[in-house]
Amino acid sequence: MRRYNVPRRIFVTLAALSFLLAATLSAVVFNSAVAMAAHPAYVLLSGSYVAAPLGARLKGGHASNQKLTISLVLQPRNSAALDSTLAALYDSGSARYHQWLAPGQFNALFAPTAAQTATAARFLEQAGLKVVASPSPFLVRATGSTARIQAAFKTHINDYVASNGRSFFQNDTDVSLPASLGSIVSAVTGLTNTAKAHSNVITTAQAAKSANKTVPKYGAGPGGSGLTPSQTAGIYGADQLYKLGARGQGKGTTLAVFELSGYTPGDITVYEHKFFGSKENVPLVDINVDGGPITPVCPTGDTCGAPADYSGDVEVEADIETQIAIAPKVDRILVYNAPNDLLGMTVIDEYYKIANDDLAAAVSSSWGLCEPDATFANAKAEFFAFAQMAVQGQSMFSSAGDTGAYDCLRDTGSTSLNKVTVDDPTSQPFVTSVGGTSFGTYDPGSNLHPTYPTGFETVWNPLDLCSGTTIGLTECTNFGAGGGGISSFWGKLPYQSGPGVINSYSKKSPYCSLAASGQYCREVPDVSANADEFTPYAEYCTGSASTSSTCATISSTQVPPGWFGIGGTSLSSPLWSGIVGLWDSVHQSRIGNTNAVLYSLFRSHNAYSSFFHDITGKNQSVNNNGLYPVTTNYDLATGIGTPRVTGFAKSNP
Repeated sequence: MRRYNVPRRIFVTLAALSFLLAATLSAVVFNSAVAMAAHPAYVLLSGSYVAAPLGARLKGGHASNQKLTISLVLQPRNSAALDSTLAALYDSGSARYHQWLAPGQFNALFAPTAAQTATAARFLEQAGLKVVASPSPFLVRATGSTARIQAAFKTHINDYVASNGRSFFQNDTDVSLPASLGSIVSAVTGLTNTAKAHSNVITTAQAAKSANKTVPKYGAGPGGSGLTPSQTAGIYGADQLYKLGARGQGKGTTLAVFELSGYTPGDITVYEHKFFGSKENVPLVDINVDGGPITPVCPTGDTCGAPADYSGDVEVEADIETQIAIAPKVDRILVYNAPNDLLGMTVIDEYYKIANDDLAAAVSSSWGLCEPDATFANAKAEFFAFAQMAVQGQSMFSSAGDTGAYDCLRDTGSTSLNKVTVDDPTSQPFVTSVGGTSFGTYDPGSNLHPTYPTGFETVWNPLDLCSGTTIGLTECTNFGAGGGGISSFWGKLPYQSGPGVINSYSKKSPYCSLAASGQYCREVPDVSANADEFTPYAEYCTGSASTSSTCATISSTQVPPGWFGIGGTSLSSPLWSGIVGLWDSVHQSRIGNTNAVLYSLFRSHNAYSSFFHDITGKNQSVNNNGLYPVTTNYDLATGIGTPRVTGFAKSNP
């Protein structure tokens, strides 16, 4: 590995990474205390029931003959061993430092034992359910009628209509399990169908329409559609890194995007040729899960999008183009794609596919939903995929959300619109959460190689409109704001420390239900980057009017056609994943779970400004994300700050 000289003092905290990444998993994930159920041979699974959202109307019981698919989420065979492995992999003083596990090793070392899996499967079969294949040994999956599932878990499933008109079902009591499974099973998925993920993207035209204004021009993109790749690189300081040649532009690295929609690959080619020349063509590799969005194979009892679903193409193409914009010489981009479903099962399957393949060094997901809708059980199921990525050296990034501190606004779970929430998977302990900023009144115009506009970058919250008032919540949806806040699920791992992390808004368990007693809750975002649709990135996306394409409804009205401005944390997440791809390329090695490095560099004090721009809110009228204020150092609106690409990519953790 080639190393670069950086100030010596930044290593002060890196030597202690043995405890900064790995926490006792029993305190983070498996704090699912059980209580005696009404039947003495059963125990209640804590956290398996959440009351229906305020204002929801009960329609009646779910049809007893309706088929459903459920999964038992199993405990690892040895959480202490997983702790010690993570500690060694992220301890720069360990002989195992960055000696990532090979594909298959995670399951071989930490998956539930064959006896535990057999016990879980036998319970399901004895309940009259059919055990089916699952993407991971941590999940035992089965199908059966609602009546049999209700009987198996001694609960009842009801149908509701939320106050916003959306129909959903959920279990109405805690799940009961045989006492023999109390130490094996940590969650049961499939008992509620509020888990449809949404993208985190907003077009300039969409926001301008909400404001009754003409679409503004910005940057040097065709027709003033937004920032070009060279402008983004110049502002965030990648120009010096690019002078290293292909190794400073991503060569040797494989990136991936997590998607839930069809797209048009030819659009990506047009984008590349416009900005990088006709010889540039990063290979795109489509990897479909559960049939993909075009030919979906929906799990039994689940509801997926219609075949040939292109409704999220604006998201897919923005993700890919943003990764290429900052890392134009990457070897390839893997486009993982599943049908978007209501149970969240295809989402879980796709994350495990990414982990099991272990092909991508850095991965970005711009799809998510608020924790209450994602459900406690699905979040637990996803956790093992992200833990697997961490021990394999894969870096996972996720959008922090686009409605400020109120991430349920676009979902079912918060019919009282002032509910303060964060998104899943961005709140997951082994995911790097990426928030949003804005360049405010700064416009580089036709300057293709601008430098950072000191003093202009603020938190993303156009005109400070998003807030917790009735009108403000509407504006959060209309114009967006950077997601950020406190997880109601996860405890804060020790890596998340530094000035400002513990603040007046910080909370401890039991607010975060999976944390140990007295443990602080996970805070997001970790970092940020430009996400404002009024200081947008230029996207090229055309789609086809013969499909459900979103791009097809807007691209033909643009001048020139196909080019438009785009914002949202859906852009800042793939940008950061591409930046980490540059680190991997420079060092010819994977950085792994990026949070450990980010917070170590953050704590380096005098060297902090070599790696990040601190968004302070000083002398700025836009200084919050609808609730949480921007401050010096870490804050719940912008995290650590925004990237100084060259400094970060050359750092030596």
